[in-house]
Amino acid sequence: MPQKRVNIRDVASRAGVSVGTVSRVINRKPVSSETLALVNQAMREIGFTPNAVARSMRTNSTLAIGLVINDISNMLFATIAKAAEKVLQEQNYSLLIANTDNDPARERFIIESLIQRRVDGLMIAVTDETDHATNALLRSVDFPVVLLDRQMEGPFDSVCDDHAPGMRKAIRYLFDLGHRDIGLITGADNVRPGRERAAGFRAGFLEQDRQVNERWLRQGRLDALYGYAQAIEILSASSRPTALVAGGNQIFSGVLRAIRRLDLTIPRDLSVISCDDVDLTVLTDPPITVISRDLEEVGSVAAELLLRRIRQPREDERLCHVVPTELIVRESCSHVK
Repeated sequence: MPQKRVNIRDVASRAGVSVGTVSRVINRKPVSSETLALVNQAMREIGFTPNAVARSMRTNSTLAIGLVINDISNMLFATIAKAAEKVLQEQNYSLLIANTDNDPARERFIIESLIQRRVDGLMIAVTDETDHATNALLRSVDFPVVLLDRQMEGPFDSVCDDHAPGMRKAIRYLFDLGHRDIGLITGADNVRPGRERAAGFRAGFLEQDRQVNERWLRQGRLDALYGYAQAIEILSASSRPTALVAGGNQIFSGVLRAIRRLDLTIPRDLSVISCDDVDLTVLTDPPITVISRDLEEVGSVAAELLLRRIRQPREDERLCHVVPTELIVRESCSHVK
């Protein structure tokens, strides 16, 4: 004979509380800590698992938030995700993380999958801000969307890093050390980090009444392979810069590999600055000067903005939180001889 399926009445009987109290616990509504512990213990003892689908149909909420990122191997996104998850868990939301591999088609597939899963909101670092199909899809969803360091037309809140001022500080610092031949490898103009870092780079030269050497400004992918290929090309030329800025932590890992391949020494042969303060920039000998930003702030504020929009969906004002950048000086830059 098949075993009887347990239900919330069985849980209520085991815990010695009302069915309504069990329902409040299942739907994550406020109860006392003692009652919560009592009901959870009863559910474990009799093997009761709440039906998330049925609950979402009753409450019109899945208590799930999507986080779509373009490269799950990038440790920066791990920091952002961890900070966001902490905020969401305090409000009983769970986080679903998906990786697009920098593929706009895969990105749209993931967004459509999250729509089908009926998530309550989405945080996303889109692969290409100029992709009209992705923009149209995001504008069509019936849940709030927060952009992570991206700018797109539409009803989206955003958390953006102030890349340009940090880059200007870096160029000013290099000029103070006597550098005039400076290169930058960064992302393309179709994403905000690449666009803003390049703009800050140019602005830094204008502040010094100097012109950028366009041969040493490379904009493309934000990955290690691109950083390596571009650094090899720039640093192998007969005329090369005395300083190089890596516009992204993964680009930096590629640049560092190229420097070692060419048997160059930091900072004797080349001064180096990277964007984002990660383990590699600290553990490298010498430690690398970086343009830093608070990634935990990015994640936590993005989650807070999303929760606010879930609570106040009809609020018209679009919110944009800007996270500042700062230059952390270490030992990877020297005076020009």
